[in-house]
Amino acid sequence: MTKDPAGWAYNLLVLLHIICAVAGFGAVVYRGFLLEVARRRGAAGAAEAGVLAVYGQVSQFAEILIYGVVVFGLAALGEEGHSSNFGKAWVVAALVVYFVMVGLLHGMVRPAERDYRRTMLALAQAPPVKPPARPPELDRLDGLYRRISAGTGLFNVLLLGALYLMVFKP
Repeated sequence: MTKDPAGWAYNLLVLLHIICAVAGFGAVVYRGFLLEVARRRGAAGAAEAGVLAVYGQVSQFAEILIYGVVVFGLAALGEEGHSSNFGKAWVVAALVVYFVMVGLLHGMVRPAERDYRRTMLALAQAPPVKPPARPPELDRLDGLYRRISAGTGLFNVLLLGALYLMVFKP
């Protein structure tokens, strides 16, 4: 006997899945914009480094919510009562995309963000350099920014793919 997919437990799990997706992925997408705004300000003071530290804490919370996406999504599939759901092509593809996204966050974006914050703080504490000289930290920040941007851009494209799979279930 299969369970009614519209039961309260199923609906609650889907709701939690969606809340985690909106809050977690939304924060990750939004943090790319925050980094761009901080970068365009051009300041490299301790206050900017502090803002980036808070940005890192928000990012960590968002990543916890992203783990909830897969937990609640799989639980909702299990609550439906059809074990064949786990073998459907769209479910398998969505899981692969999800794990690639998480791997991208942990392997590329987060390490570059940590280095960016450390370099920003080092630049804030460094003695001023007279023009036309350029502090070496700025070159490091530019490289880290490009890495974060590439990783975040790829993450966003993968997110669109995951959304396609969730909505259309090909």
